[in-house]
Amino acid sequence: MAEVIVIGAGISGLTAAYLLHASGHDVVVFDQGDAPGGRMRSERIDGFLMEYGANTLVTPAPTAEMLVARLGLDREKVIRSAAARYRYLVRGAHVRGLPSQPCRFLLSDFFSVPGRLRMLMEPFVPARHDDETVASFVRRRFGAELLDYVAEPLVAGLLAGDPEQLSVDAAFPRLKQLERCAGSVIGGIIKSRFRRGAKSAAGDPGRRVLSSFRQGMGTLPRALAQHLAGRIFLGHRVEAVDHRASGGYRVKVRHGRVAQWAVADSIIVALPAYAASAVLCGLDRSIAGALAEIRHPPLAVVFLGYRASAIAHRLDGVGVLTPAVEKRSALGMLFSSALFAERAPPEHVALTAFVGGARQPQLALLKPDELQDLVHREVQQLLGGREPPLVARTHCWRYGLPQPGLDHAQRLGRIGSGESEHAGLFLTGNYFSGVSTAACIEQAVSTARRVEQYLAAQSERAKRAA
Repeated sequence: MAEVIVIGAGISGLTAAYLLHASGHDVVVFDQGDAPGGRMRSERIDGFLMEYGANTLVTPAPTAEMLVARLGLDREKVIRSAAARYRYLVRGAHVRGLPSQPCRFLLSDFFSVPGRLRMLMEPFVPARHDDETVASFVRRRFGAELLDYVAEPLVAGLLAGDPEQLSVDAAFPRLKQLERCAGSVIGGIIKSRFRRGAKSAAGDPGRRVLSSFRQGMGTLPRALAQHLAGRIFLGHRVEAVDHRASGGYRVKVRHGRVAQWAVADSIIVALPAYAASAVLCGLDRSIAGALAEIRHPPLAVVFLGYRASAIAHRLDGVGVLTPAVEKRSALGMLFSSALFAERAPPEHVALTAFVGGARQPQLALLKPDELQDLVHREVQQLLGGREPPLVARTHCWRYGLPQPGLDHAQRLGRIGSGESEHAGLFLTGNYFSGVSTAACIEQAVSTARRVEQYLAAQSERAKRAA
């Protein structure tokens, strides 16, 4: 009998298991996959490096950075290349760069004169303190043009989502916080920068930095798994969770044709919401129902490797996003070989495109060769592709990223209430506080602390009973 069974070996489950194991607890991890990391997977293909899931770790993120340092991975870190200077958007079927400085951004000729004037009126828009959709928030504060050409493609690129459906509190809590506290997003940013003092951009502790690892983001779950050697059981699918008559929990685990019950004092369910729902439906229908309501539209990842001479565009940015009003087939493309070093062989470039999501879910389900052809056409039309790719790989996540709607806070409340009715049951994952690597790690660390507190209380009660 283990103290803790962790269901799921993605970044959330591995982080929680690692911390508990490092604290001396008996932990076992079950996962139906053939490799640790879940969607956080990196693969070398003929000298190219493909990411199947997360591409970056965004810092500052103290909790995630602490974990990276604790695992001894600081020497493996790489930061965004100086070559990736710009961020591109499509407008009028052309790829156009946007300045990153707020003042230059607001005055950029990327926007129409009426659009710029509307954005500059943002400090005078009355504050609204209740939750609303991302589209409602941006349209109300900045106008329709910023929504169509910046916010919508950003939501599609980061969350594969639809701003007309997503909660701004859940998806972009910082923006809503600025409005609530300062009455204005622009005013809040100015006040925040003033409080930090006049610092150079390089020395500004609030500056966001994109980083990864030499061999990709898969380095992180592999390192966690090494510390859990002998405690992770891959190819083991958990089919059900139930209470034990004598206390604690039992889980039904299937390995091939054999199904057995494993027991533990506590359980961490670190699966995507839809998978957690299936596992918990026999234990608590309320929790399972709330989890099942979270939408996960399909999302395809298409990786293409080219000769550098085959692409006319300089690829001197993070990537390019495509607004829905432009009616493109891809949500956007990362310039992977510009973003980080050693993502492609010398004299070659690598691109990672995303297709489907809430905008066009049916496209994500196309056959691999159809997806590759679709994205290559986008490369030809937007980036001046002159030759077919040398390397092409696709992966479709039939259940993509969670979509937190306006009812998401209430849904999480239902999950939390149900969780509290089952002492020793804990849930963690990307549907709680964000899909970024840093958010998942922070949520998992918080979950591990709660488990430790529970086990300590259980131990104390046992001592008193004895």
